[in-house]
Amino acid sequence: MRKAVKLYIITVLLFAVVFITANFAFNKTIEKSDDRSYVLMNRVYTGIEESVSALSQDDILPSVYDEIINDVWYERIHEYSLEYSTSELPTRVYYLPADKNNSDIGLLNRGRERDKIWAVEKGGNIEGFIVFEFGEHNYSDLQFVMNIGFAVAFLLSIGVCTYISLYVIRPFNRLSSYPEKLSKNQLTDKLPESKNRFFGRFTWGINMLNDRLVSDRNRINELSREHLTMLTTIAHGIKTPVSNIKLYSEAIETGMYQPDGKANSSDAEVAAKISKNADDITVMVGELIEKASEGFVDFEPVINGFYLNELEKYLHEEYDNRLELLRIPFEVEVAGNSIVKSDKNGICRVLSQLMENAIKYGNGDGISVELHKQDDGYYFSVRNKGSVLEEKELPYIFNSFWRGSNSEGIPGSGIGLFESYSIIRKLGGDIYARSDSGSSEMEFEICIPIDAAV
Repeated sequence: MRKAVKLYIITVLLFAVVFITANFAFNKTIEKSDDRSYVLMNRVYTGIEESVSALSQDDILPSVYDEIINDVWYERIHEYSLEYSTSELPTRVYYLPADKNNSDIGLLNRGRERDKIWAVEKGGNIEGFIVFEFGEHNYSDLQFVMNIGFAVAFLLSIGVCTYISLYVIRPFNRLSSYPEKLSKNQLTDKLPESKNRFFGRFTWGINMLNDRLVSDRNRINELSREHLTMLTTIAHGIKTPVSNIKLYSEAIETGMYQPDGKANSSDAEVAAKISKNADDITVMVGELIEKASEGFVDFEPVINGFYLNELEKYLHEEYDNRLELLRIPFEVEVAGNSIVKSDKNGICRVLSQLMENAIKYGNGDGISVELHKQDDGYYFSVRNKGSVLEEKELPYIFNSFWRGSNSEGIPGSGIGLFESYSIIRKLGGDIYARSDSGSSEMEFEICIPIDAAV
C-alpha cells in the first residue's frame, strides 16, 4: 500500500512541477515576444517622428503620415523580418487622425490585446495616433489547450498508476514475503493461481518450488527416521554386549574366576580399564542418539522485539482465505498489544505447525487462537475440535517421529510437534498439550517466560 501511495505522490508532484514550469515558460516567452514587439514599435515610431519633424507644420497632413509610414515601415519590412519573428511583426501600421467625426476612432476601444496605439502629439495636443495592428494570436486559448493536454496526460498517468497498483504492486506485495517464508520453513498454503500476465508464471513456478520443497522435506524426514531407527537399533544392540562386558570385567576385578576367589592385582587393573571403556561406550551411544534427534531441527533463535498484533496479522494473512474455502470458522483473540521479546520467525513457525495440525486432525467445527501476555510471560494457545488423543498418549506427543492413535490414514512424519517443542525450548519456553474427550477438543499452549529472552 505504501508503495502505491508513493507512486501516486511522485506522479502528482511530477505533473505539478511540469505544469508550473510549462506555464511559467509559456508566459515568459509571451512576455519576451511582447518586449521585442515594443522595441520594434519604438523604432518605427521614432523613425516616423524624425521624418515628421523634418517637415513644416503646414505640410503635415494625414496623407503625409501614410507616405512616411510606407517609407519607414513597409519599405523596410523585409529588413525587420530578418531580425524579428513573424509573431513579433505587426501586420499593418497606419495613421489615425484624432478627429471627433472620424468613425474609426472606435479602434481605440476594440480591446484587442495585440494591437498597440501610439499617440502623436503636436503643441501639447494629440492630433492623431499611429496604430500597430497585429494578427490574431490568441495565446490564452493556446495556453488553455496546453493545460487541457496536461490534464488529460495527468488523468492517463493516474490511470496507469492505478493499473500498476492493482495488477503489479498489490500482487507483488502478496508474493514478496512468500520466498522468505519458504527459506525459513514457514510452509503454509500454496499461492492462489492467477491469470495475471505479470505474475501468473511466477506463481506457478513458486508453487512448483513449494511442492518440491515439501516433497524433499518429507523425504528427508523419512530418511532421518530410518537413520534414527538404525542408530537406535545399533545402540540397543551394543548395549547388551557392552553390559555383558562390564559384568565380566567386574567379575574378573573381584576375583570371581580365580580358584581361591581372590582377585589378581594385574587382572583387576585390566578389568577396571575394560569396565571404564564400557561406561564410555554407553555414554557415547546415548549422546549419539540425542544428537541425531536434535539435528533434525534447523533453528537458531534471533531475539528481537515485536508486537502481539504482528502474530495476529501473520495468522490472518496465512489462514483466512484457506479456512474460508474449507468453511472452517477461525478466530484470533489478542489481549492488548504488548511487545514480545523473542524470535518472531520461530514463534510463527510453531504457530503454523499447530495450525496445520488443527486443520488435519480437526473436524471443521472451528479453530481458535489466543495471544496474550501475563505478568510471568507470553502465552499463545491453539484449540480445535476433532479427533483427540487419549491422556496416556500425551507424554509422548512431542517425541521425534511419534504419531498418535488419531493419525491413522492422515499423512505425516511425526516430526512437526517435536520440531515445535525443540524451537520453543530453544526460546526458553515450554509447550503443553491438553485433550478433552468430553468436548472432543484439543489444545496446545505455548508459554515463554518474560525473562527467557533477556
